[in-house]
Amino acid sequence: MKTKLVILGAQWGDEGKGKVVDLLSANFDAVVRYQGGSNAGHTVVVNGEKFILHLLPTGILHPHTIGVVAQGMVVDLELLVEEVQALEDKGLRVWDRFFISDRAHLVMPYHKLLDSLFEKKGKIGTTLRGIGPSYMFKFGRKGIRVCDLENPDNAYRLMKENLEFVKDLCEKVYYQRQDLSLEQMFEKTMENYRKIKERVTDTTKWLLEFKGRVLFEGAQGTMLDIDMGTYPYVTSSNASALGLSNGTGLPPKYFSTAEFWAVSKAYTTRVGEGPFPTELTDGVGEMLRNRGGEYGATTGRPRRCGWLDLVALKHAVRVNGLDGLILTKLDVLDSFEEIKVCVAYERNGKLTQDLPANLELVGGIKPVYKSFSGWLKDTRGAKSISQLPPQAIEYLEFIQEYIGIPIVMLSTGPERDEYFWMVDEKA
Repeated sequence: MKTKLVILGAQWGDEGKGKVVDLLSANFDAVVRYQGGSNAGHTVVVNGEKFILHLLPTGILHPHTIGVVAQGMVVDLELLVEEVQALEDKGLRVWDRFFISDRAHLVMPYHKLLDSLFEKKGKIGTTLRGIGPSYMFKFGRKGIRVCDLENPDNAYRLMKENLEFVKDLCEKVYYQRQDLSLEQMFEKTMENYRKIKERVTDTTKWLLEFKGRVLFEGAQGTMLDIDMGTYPYVTSSNASALGLSNGTGLPPKYFSTAEFWAVSKAYTTRVGEGPFPTELTDGVGEMLRNRGGEYGATTGRPRRCGWLDLVALKHAVRVNGLDGLILTKLDVLDSFEEIKVCVAYERNGKLTQDLPANLELVGGIKPVYKSFSGWLKDTRGAKSISQLPPQAIEYLEFIQEYIGIPIVMLSTGPERDEYFWMVDEKA
């Protein structure tokens, strides 16, 4: 039995990590979110009821788990309180089952304001939740952390200084007036802090002392990683395994005994701007979107859709040091007569199986495809590989051979029980 398991996104996010983490959390005692913020939207369907979590770890839906909001996250306290209360209102006891790091940085109203201004000047396709500006303030040493709220006078001073800075930036650089009220911001922030104050702790120390089984839940995906993704069309944190140590405060040696799995769809999607080599803008792409229900859980925006990009997927395997892959939404491909996968990129007559760092190179490449015959049979709810059509098995075997790691689990629908293991070893 694994005592430490890391679940990551292998693509541009939206791979189905929410369902996977919810499913695997049944066998773990604590689940940890360690990067990103409310730009995440992890969707889980339990007994026909849909849950969308933005800040709390998805594993909190199991009544025995402890949720940890670690220091690498940027936290909108108002949304966190609302999310906890919404689960309580549905009959889940949550208030005494989660911890938030005293070192976590806060997303403030002025961060959302700046997010909107930045997006108008240079479109990236952010969720407008203030995530990027919050990280910007963090690394600019102007951030406000949860621990700063212990002293109201100090918290007020920090908010006042930051609001004055933002006001100058808005009016003198962007020629935009802002009407944020310092008093209202301070009162609302302190009101929400008082509600979660008893759950604030040194989560690094807590995790180092914790003797139970721990699952680490990544948000977004490897291709959105601030360092290893398609920069600048990325998120503002390390959404790959690179974010684990700095996001939790745990030493790298802590993860030497961990298993690393990533989640990928059987095809590829992304939300927002940026390169997408296998994107389909024709009827096939529309069919993928409609069959897969490809609309953002956080933004509601339609996702861009395309065939599975194995070059990008192999990049994720290398960056994360993956031990296994969890594949989702195979059933979305059930109605296609022909299914393709990208096995190389072509640019100026040259082929490569590596993802270029230079965005201009990424934008100028053409995907090289391998075609498979579709299975044209229903795979929804399959419970073993023996229930899959031979063409689907051939498709899965090729993916495993190309990326060099096994597919450990196949998700065959949105419900908790719609999956099966591809290997004997389980979490």
